[in-house]
Amino acid sequence: MINFFTFGIEKKASPMKKILLFPFIILVPVLIQAQPWFDVGLKGGVGTSFMYNSQIFDDQLIVHKFKPGYAFGAKLGFNFIQEHQITFDVMKSSFTQGFTYKPEGWQGSADALREITVGGLDLLLMYRGNRNGTYFEVGPQWSTYSKVKYSDNGGDYVSPLTPDQLVAKSNFGLAMGFGGYIVGTDNFGITTGLRFNYMFNDLASAEGRDANFPILQPTGKTNITHNIGIMFVMEMNFDFGYLVSPSCGERKKLFVF
Repeated sequence: MINFFTFGIEKKASPMKKILLFPFIILVPVLIQAQPWFDVGLKGGVGTSFMYNSQIFDDQLIVHKFKPGYAFGAKLGFNFIQEHQITFDVMKSSFTQGFTYKPEGWQGSADALREITVGGLDLLLMYRGNRNGTYFEVGPQWSTYSKVKYSDNGGDYVSPLTPDQLVAKSNFGLAMGFGGYIVGTDNFGITTGLRFNYMFNDLASAEGRDANFPILQPTGKTNITHNIGIMFVMEMNFDFGYLVSPSCGERKKLFVF
């Protein structure tokens, strides 16, 4: 008869298995004492973005001009202890980047203005740490872009392409933020904070790179365009699905009714 107990002990685990098991070993003491609950929330924010392309600074053919953007959506959170939370955000967003420049033969008193607006859907899986009425969050962001608007009073640098063809269909990046729990009750709370994101992949599509987006002038170079965003966010949360008494998950707030 095979001694499965002895076989299990004597069989050495591979290094990869040890690496995969390590986080679970660390989390065991936390999960044993866990007092989990769920929360849902509505959130929205306003901010601005910055299309970073090294050509813009090297050649200075165009100059950035900040424009407003917005996002709104919903959040589902899983709180596995009072200080630690995993959230999933679904946000409809729109960001605009402006550029000023002087086209060849331009006679206007002010520089020409180009504006590019990109709308889409953002999916974020965030770790959030809560402490003393404040929070810090970090996690990956995946965005899909479904609508692109382009305006330029200095000329048409896009045709025969359409604006949608200039921008990639999706992008992947990192988001992080911080803020505080401002006001609420035992089961309801409002938070405000700042959120930053940096997109790793090129905002331009293959056609956009051929057109040297967002410079849209031939320079003999092609550089990646990373979109960087900052947003002031407000969130309304409602706790539900307690597996313990609600008081175990209560967070500090500035005002409590």
